[in-house]
Amino acid sequence: MKHTLIPSLLLSFALSACAPVAPDAPPAPPAAPTPNDTCNAAGYASLIGKDAPNALIVPEPKRMYRIGDPVTLDFNPARVNVQLDQTDVIAAITCG
Repeated sequence: MKHTLIPSLLLSFALSACAPVAPDAPPAPPAAPTPNDTCNAAGYASLIGKDAPNALIVPEPKRMYRIGDPVTLDFNPARVNVQLDQTDVIAAITCG
């Protein structure tokens, strides 16, 4: 039994090395670039550093949240995100 087991294992390893290799998949095309300021966030950059009530001039759709608050991951390019720090001062304004 021992005499036939080793040669058969060697034969199976040798044959598996001859198996064809699947060609690599072609690389995925690059994603189309999206505009960074789809909601005119740059137009509200002057509000950064001011108190939260100043963000009321930002039109809907908007989302105001504090740093560290949970937010949904749904991306809305027309929505203005107003990020507040822990003292309710506007820290950032972005689209999404």
